[in-house]
Order: sequence, then structure tokens, then C-alpha cells
Amino acid sequence: MPNHTRALLAAIAEPWAITAEGLDLIVEVAARDNEVSIEALEAYRARHTPRAERMTQRGSVAIIDARGPMFRYANIFTAISGATSYDVMRRDLQVALDDPSIRAVVLNLDTPGGTVSGADELAKAIFDARSRKPIVAYAGGTAASAGYWLASQASEIVISETAVLGSIGVRAVLTDTAEADRKAGKVEFISSRAPGKRTDLASDEGRARIQRTIDAMEDVFIAAVAKGRGVKTDDVVARFGRGDVLVGAAAVAAGMADRLGSFEQVVAELAEGRSPKPPTSKRTISMTDIPKAEHEAAVAAARKEGDAEGRKAGALAERDRIKAIMALDEAKGREASAQHIALTTDLSAEVAKGILAGLPAASAAEPKTDAPKAPEAAAAGPRAKDAPGGLVTANPADAAPPAAPDKAKAFWKDAISAMNGNVKGAAH
Repeated sequence: MPNHTRALLAAIAEPWAITAEGLDLIVEVAARDNEVSIEALEAYRARHTPRAERMTQRGSVAIIDARGPMFRYANIFTAISGATSYDVMRRDLQVALDDPSIRAVVLNLDTPGGTVSGADELAKAIFDARSRKPIVAYAGGTAASAGYWLASQASEIVISETAVLGSIGVRAVLTDTAEADRKAGKVEFISSRAPGKRTDLASDEGRARIQRTIDAMEDVFIAAVAKGRGVKTDDVVARFGRGDVLVGAAAVAAGMADRLGSFEQVVAELAEGRSPKPPTSKRTISMTDIPKAEHEAAVAAARKEGDAEGRKAGALAERDRIKAIMALDEAKGREASAQHIALTTDLSAEVAKGILAGLPAASAAEPKTDAPKAPEAAAAGPRAKDAPGGLVTANPADAAPPAAPDKAKAFWKDAISAMNGNVKGAAH
């Protein structure tokens, strides 16, 4: 049997937590009609700069890359085609944890996902590691499916404005060879006490059996994301894209990521000893939820205003911004997300409008509860290839400068009281 045929059979036999485009790429490479030899591989490698080790170090910060499709073990794809091995990442993570000179770890993700096999084991290792050292997941491009599975276990998720997160779910590509086998005269015998070893893909029972297996894998995936992000599994199902992806600020507003930022910013912050922000979780807003650094920055900014009139104008501007966001038509049915954007970001009402428009809204027929409702289809914007919910996008403009009165504490208390009085949903 040709080597490329073995690679193709191995690829389509695996269940994948990966985007459709990522799986198409793997199958395409595996199906190439070329005989593979050591000489051919070495010649191919010689045309490229040799790949560095997965883990690199910048000062006291370790960087572990996850790029391209991900597999459990190193193989031809990880050696030649720019893929990633869960096993290699796990060993690199252990090195980072054992090295006293390393104070924090950045998981630098740009991947469409990978095999289910091995993903959960590495995810558990990342979750356990964050109790020993800060683990920040950064996505500047894509952290989809198994990529998001890993990212969700970090201490904090920071993403770029154009980063794509989500595609939570499991897919499998199976080929029904029954007819071809019959024509080829192939006869299969199954031991009498193991009827489940044969699955007839042409039958309802056979397809249902495959569906149960895929759904069971998805349950593990969703439970891991919920644990890592500190939310309920129902929240993951309802708010985290339902198999689709969210982009940039929309992913932050939904609770899939903690904030927008850059890779260099994350590395610099960790090198300086900054502690990661805990993963987003449902809670009622109180004064203790306003980060001390933000409060102090607000007071400092207010003092720079100069006179009392300037400080008063700044306070009024901030209050008007919050009111404007909560009064948006797009905030109806999305009160929790609107409250989160209004009180924990400095985004303008116009930017908030675009973000809220792409987030799920509660059904008018359903009672309001603390749990968000299932997402509706996105009304506009580019769509994911095979996701009915569409691709939610956001394009934040320059944020309005944060206003900060001299009596910042009193201002925040008034604003929070007003929001808690008008919005019943929990903040995310």
C-alpha cells in the first residue's frame, strides 16, 4: 500500500476537533499522489529554515507555540507541514514549570484545531499548571476547536482585535466502503459476541451510533471549557458560538476571552510580574469588581484634568457614555453583555452597538434569568464556511478616553447602583 494511502486512511479515521478548512487541508496533504521517502523529505526540509524548538524563552517568560493542525504525537505533519504535537507541547510545558528562571508561560496559538485524542490530556495539564505559574493564552490569528480547548484552560486569554475564537464541537469524516468492498469480494467476519465492532453507515442505527460517540466527545470538550473559563456548561453552549466562531471584541464580550491585547504586550506584562486577570465568570457587579489599577488610573487621569470643571465634565461624559450604551436598541435582550461593556471597558456607544448586534439576544417569549439564552443567527458580516450562525465580527474604533472624576469612588458607586437597579442579568 502506498505511503500516501496510509496517511489518508489515518487522517480520515480520526475524530477531529477542528474547523472544516483545517480538516480539508490535512486530507488534501495526506491524499497527495507522491511516494514518500527519507530522501524526498530531507530534500524538502533543506529548502526551508530548520524549525526552532517549540518552547523559547524571553527573559523570565516561556513561549510555547501551537501552530497549524494539532496531533497527539510528532509525525510527518509536525516535522514537515508546520503542524503541532500535543505530546511535544506537554513536555515543553513541564520544562517551563520545572525551570526556576521561568516565572510565566505564554501559549501562543494560531491553529484551526486538531485531533480529539490527546487534546483533553494536554488541556488538563495546562489547567493544573496555572496553579503553579501564570499561563496566558494569546491568539493573534485563530484559536479554534481544539485550539480553543487548550486556550480555555489558561489563567487568562488575551486576543487581537481580529482573532477568531470558538468552533466548539467535534466532527468526524467517515467513508462508507461497503459497496466497494462488496464489489472487490471483500468479506468481513466479526466475532459473535461483539456485534458493535461493525457499524453500518447506511443504516439509521449505524449513524446513530457514530453520533452518540461524537456527542460524548463533545460533552468532554464543553465540560473542559466550562471548567477552564469558570462558567456553566449551559453558558458555553448558549454563548460561545454553538460551533461557530466569534471575532475580537465580540469574543471578549461573550466571555470567551478576557481582553484585547498584543503578543508583545502580554510578554512584557508577564516579564514585569503582572498577574493574569482571572477568567470571566458570572457575578453581580459590586465595587470590588472594579480593578484597583483602573480605579487608580481613573483618579490620576482626573487629577490631570486640572480644574474642578474639567473633572466634572469628565464624570458627566462617562455617565452619558454608560447611559447611551444601556439605552441602545441592541442592548435589549443583551442587558448583561451591555452592562459588561459599559462598566468594564471604555468603548464608545457606537462601538458597543456593533458588538451587541452580533451577540445572542434572549427570546422575548422566555423569562429572564441569570443564564444567557441561545444565540440567534448573525444579521450581517462574513459567514463561516459551514456554520449556520454566521461569523460575528467587530471593528472597534478608537475608544473614548476614560473619564475619571476626583470623586471616582462615588461616581463608580452611583453608576453601579444604577446598572444593578436597571439590569437583572448577571455581568459577564
